[in-house]
Amino acid sequence: MITKFDNYYDQIHSDLNKIVADREYKGDGAFSKAFSYWYLKNTSELNENDVEEILIDGANDNGIDAYYLDESTHVLNLYQFKFPSKKNNDKEIDQSAISKIYGTINLMLKGDLNNQVSKATNIGFRNLLALLKEQPIYEINVVFVSYNRGIIATQNTDYIENQENILGNDLSINHSFISRENIINLFEKVHRRNTLDLSFKYKNLQLANNVNELDNGDTYIESWVGVINGKSLIESVNNDLTRIFDENIRLYEKSSSINEGIKKTAANYETAKMFYFYNNGITMICDSAKTSPGNNSVLLKGVSIVNGAQTVNSLASLYQENKLSDDVSVLIRIIQIQDYKQRAKITEYLNSQTPIKESYFIANNVIIRNLQDELFKFNYYLERQINEYSYRSKYDDMSKYQGFNILPVEDAVHHYIGAYINDKASVAKSNKSVLFEPNQIEDNINNISPEKVIEADKIYRRISEIITTYRKNRRNSENSEFSEFLGITKEVYDSNLFSFVNTGDILILNCVINIKNYEDKSMDTDTAIRQAIILIKDTIHNQEEFIESAPATLTKSNRLFIKMQTIIRDKYSISESY
Repeated sequence: MITKFDNYYDQIHSDLNKIVADREYKGDGAFSKAFSYWYLKNTSELNENDVEEILIDGANDNGIDAYYLDESTHVLNLYQFKFPSKKNNDKEIDQSAISKIYGTINLMLKGDLNNQVSKATNIGFRNLLALLKEQPIYEINVVFVSYNRGIIATQNTDYIENQENILGNDLSINHSFISRENIINLFEKVHRRNTLDLSFKYKNLQLANNVNELDNGDTYIESWVGVINGKSLIESVNNDLTRIFDENIRLYEKSSSINEGIKKTAANYETAKMFYFYNNGITMICDSAKTSPGNNSVLLKGVSIVNGAQTVNSLASLYQENKLSDDVSVLIRIIQIQDYKQRAKITEYLNSQTPIKESYFIANNVIIRNLQDELFKFNYYLERQINEYSYRSKYDDMSKYQGFNILPVEDAVHHYIGAYINDKASVAKSNKSVLFEPNQIEDNINNISPEKVIEADKIYRRISEIITTYRKNRRNSENSEFSEFLGITKEVYDSNLFSFVNTGDILILNCVINIKNYEDKSMDTDTAIRQAIILIKDTIHNQEEFIESAPATLTKSNRLFIKMQTIIRDKYSISESY
């Protein structure tokens, strides 16, 4: 019998087919690699280039397919991806795969990292080992992502618990499962064409504060406040957890102590009835709301939860474990509004009470506002807010921006600094969140201009394309795009000499801008990129201080950035600064 999982398998497989072809993944693991890319691209805030950097390609990956360090919490996520054959999508992850990744963690934590880094033959795994050696890690989260039933067998769950107890003496080790149900929800989110509609029962709901007319005279806001049973809430949104937070600038923070407190309160018989009084509740924003007082139900169209992601996900976690108390009641606020700017402001203000990424809060900086206006003249749409263009497209006429280059403000500022501010270029690679801190951002963007932003964006995009050709070459020795770009014959070319390219986007960008400045501002971009890559390669392999370092370490090293800036200045210098 064909199941929904079989049907979705075919659709996801079609997406992965395109990724395999575009990125030239080869061998038996091609679809698992494509699956890794697809999942991370659609669940993280990482751009295409960043996703490629954290994938561990090829043999000797030791059971780890990708890794990501959250620099704000120092939590290291280790991913294991499985996209089995269609006939096996109803099975579970086998213990050999589970034991392999925990065995690797044990080796990494107990062994000599210096020796491990030097002996690692897989460049991606070598970069991971170097990261463990160089960065403080307070917690490791093992994430199993597999298009099957996940991990259900008692012997496997017991094995994981036992391993985490053993390893947890030195470091907090946790895990999470992403099974085919979760992956189907993600696929629906990626491919949906309509906004989310939601219907649910409430305990009570009353019309609250309304605004009949805004400044433009033709937009109004209505709102309702009420109470909903915790289980009823989760049952209504459980199938749409990957979509219900589309307008929320903060998603679920799994390791938060606050969320652990929420779960503890909601699971305990004595405290569950006090949940309404202890919790701030949730806020839903929608295009339209229709209430049915006769049967205590409400229908919301174009709905998103803009405040309360931690509450909803914590309760959903308990519900899935059958631990959510029947006595939990949740305060709910519903806001009906279609004005884009006001919706965005509501979302921003509701999420400003607790820390989120600093880059989210530069949207209203006067320099950024002016920059957005200036970039319009060059057919660039600078997104001051997250996903601003696509979001506005739902509510405003955006035809005048048709064909514009869409540029997120975080990327614009990040690439501008990496390109033009030499003494902060390495930070742009190693810890870009620091660039957006309130005590630095004004200084960092003081001399920003639309011309520099556009040049940095165009060069960065081209560098990303070149990096993609390098990655294709590493996966497929028959592909010679990268070596041809460099002008090196296939017989002479050695991809290992250029391993820094995989994570070298900002380093190459900074070198290109310096080369163009010191030699010829009108130099062809490809020529400058080619010169930059060759110079970096020669510098690394002619300097003892660089040659033994892992590639990902080098491309964040301030020493290498300074060295390249000095070499370029001495080689090409015809002016002092720009």
